[in-house]
Amino acid sequence: MSQSESPFRLSSFVLPFYVPAFISSTGAAMVMPVLPLYARSLGAGIAATGVVVAMFGLGTLLCNVPAGFAISRFGKKRAMVFSLLAETALCAVAAVAGTPVLLGLAVFGLGAAHSVFFIARLSFFRELVPSARRGRALALLGGEYRFGSFIGPIVGGFVAAGLGYGSAFLGHALASAIVLVFVVIWVPADSGRRAAPEAAGVSRALRRSVLRIGAILRENISVFATAGSSIVILQLVRAGRQVIFPLWGDAIGLDVSQIGLVFGVMFAVETAIVYPAGIVMDRFGRKRAAVPCLLIVSLSLAFLPLTTGFAGVLAVAIASGLGNGMGSGINMTLSTDYAPRQNPGEFIGVWRMVVDSGATAGPVLIGGIADIFTLGTSPVVIAALGLVGAAIMQFTMKETLVRAEPRSRT
Repeated sequence: MSQSESPFRLSSFVLPFYVPAFISSTGAAMVMPVLPLYARSLGAGIAATGVVVAMFGLGTLLCNVPAGFAISRFGKKRAMVFSLLAETALCAVAAVAGTPVLLGLAVFGLGAAHSVFFIARLSFFRELVPSARRGRALALLGGEYRFGSFIGPIVGGFVAAGLGYGSAFLGHALASAIVLVFVVIWVPADSGRRAAPEAAGVSRALRRSVLRIGAILRENISVFATAGSSIVILQLVRAGRQVIFPLWGDAIGLDVSQIGLVFGVMFAVETAIVYPAGIVMDRFGRKRAAVPCLLIVSLSLAFLPLTTGFAGVLAVAIASGLGNGMGSGINMTLSTDYAPRQNPGEFIGVWRMVVDSGATAGPVLIGGIADIFTLGTSPVVIAALGLVGAAIMQFTMKETLVRAEPRSRT
């Protein structure tokens, strides 16, 4: 029986993908409420703090396309192993960083390593999961991340309060090492043949990669202009949340443990609705989840400058979590919907190169607006952009849900 004809079972993804996603996200989320405050403690101003946080997005942005082509050439599982080794080492460097520059460089490397791991795993989902089940499969993956993101900030906040900011990165390193064990033991071997590495020089390989990127962009110009642009904005809004909540909380007098608790509750709300969001995507279409996601997250951020204490920030975070949970897995689902069956990593790499520009721009935009105007202006501008993204999604993007895929001819 061919792979496409074999019955798909979500339970088969628990050990290779879902449990590692939970562990990985717990470790990564330990540093989420800590990173802006860590940068500030090393002497960074608000604008520079935004740049340090944005270095993660920049690392993913610049590595997405090379990662996609490397995965097609060397294999998905091998790429996952390499990225986790790099992630563990970079977390250790970040833990002992003495300057904002070194911290930013380590965060940049973490973004690059994350990109390799993320694209390799998505390529497995594109290969193994039928379209009519992909929304739920990837919503569950997003749910594991959000469950980890519920626990991680709370743990990271209390650890950082007691042991210092760098200790949160050591927790991230430990989580990455544990995920490596799961990947080595349970992630399946790559199926099919990979292109053999060529003996051509670096310049020739680079030229061919650039030409391939151009071809993918030309072939999918309408996709990137509609769905891609709306997801760029969604990524910008999501990344903006990660820097604006800690900075606003610090500005109104919250301590790091309270900020960690805000993040934890926000992601707990997101986690509670990820599977219903996946059902919506698979039954009613991707847009029915994505548009409300953008609307609710954007409107909630617009109210953040009105808060003056822990209860108000927490209320905004709960609303933001509700909205973002409705879009759980939407970026991953759309990228795999649009990706071709053969060599999906190449398209996913280019897709992520485009949409992750939003994740890079979000923290920088927050810091820049705060420096020019006030910190309270930043979430309002981000909210306005989010409403534009919702309109683009609603009125220009074509629905990608496919009810059933044709059986392969084998």
